[in-house]
Amino acid sequence: MSRYKVRAYCQSRSCAYVHKEDVIEAINHETAYGLALLYNESSSRPQCPLCGESMAFYSHSIIDEPWLP
Repeated sequence: MSRYKVRAYCQSRSCAYVHKEDVIEAINHETAYGLALLYNESSSRPQCPLCGESMAFYSHSIIDEPWLP
């Protein structure tokens, strides 16, 4: 079964913080991509716990390939 998720990271170039858990799981790639865009356009994005900059969001897909063992 394929999984489609939205993940977060710090948008500061000097910070390497990546949120370790998925922010949300979506029903398909289009929904995950749309949610990431919506979250990135929000004026109330969460702050990075290391440097205080705003977090950025991106869609992430895990596609299962049934023909592989």
